[in-house]
Amino acid sequence: MSDAAPAAGAPTAWVPTYPRIRRLDALWYQGERALCAAMFLVMALLVFASVVAETFTTRRRWIDVAVLFAVCLLATWTRAVKDGERPRSAPVAVGVAAVATAALAGAVYLYTEALPGGVIWAQKLTLHMMLWVSLLGASIATYERSHLALEMGEKLWPAQALRFVKAAAHGVTSAFCLVCAVLAVHLIGKQHEEGLLVEANRWLSVWQSFLIMPYAFAAMAVRFLAQAVTTVTGAEAPAEDRLPT
Repeated sequence: MSDAAPAAGAPTAWVPTYPRIRRLDALWYQGERALCAAMFLVMALLVFASVVAETFTTRRRWIDVAVLFAVCLLATWTRAVKDGERPRSAPVAVGVAAVATAALAGAVYLYTEALPGGVIWAQKLTLHMMLWVSLLGASIATYERSHLALEMGEKLWPAQALRFVKAAAHGVTSAFCLVCAVLAVHLIGKQHEEGLLVEANRWLSVWQSFLIMPYAFAAMAVRFLAQAVTTVTGAEAPAEDRLPT
């Protein structure tokens, strides 16, 4: 038997236009997400290392070791037990917590002794990495159509003109991003002529750390322009229901 025909008035399945371009954009988006996640992880580790160095370089107190042992012991006792696994006895939990405490305390001690001044370069580098993460996040949000937007205007315009208003808004935003990309290129050219280096990171030029600016604005300009075209032609992808984060 053949499948039943769709009921009258039922929404038809959305057919994507330009599937190859959409596929390429999806792969590009996945690459942006991977790079953004990796840089965010490196940023977190560098900031954590800086905080540890600043806190424990001149601080040597047994109370810190006791608190660390209590945290490790609590983590050992409250660890979820898998099916078929026997829960750890109290002596085993205490032993595991003691070993973990000794390992962590020893690592912090060796780290602060080897780098008594901390990783000064990390603090400067994380500021430039924050620029990359934020602009990559803006490009990702443009792909996901989860960027900030004023929705009050959608209630003021008639339904027949709504898609044209949205397309115009996307077009204006695309033009703005394109102007920002051009300005970013000029900024990088000026920085390249000056030849400045990032403080405490002499291996990195200032213009290199700002390369993300023209890329991100250009990527957003292209995506907003594509959204303007698909919106005005009625070929835009259906909006996804997203929970607030």
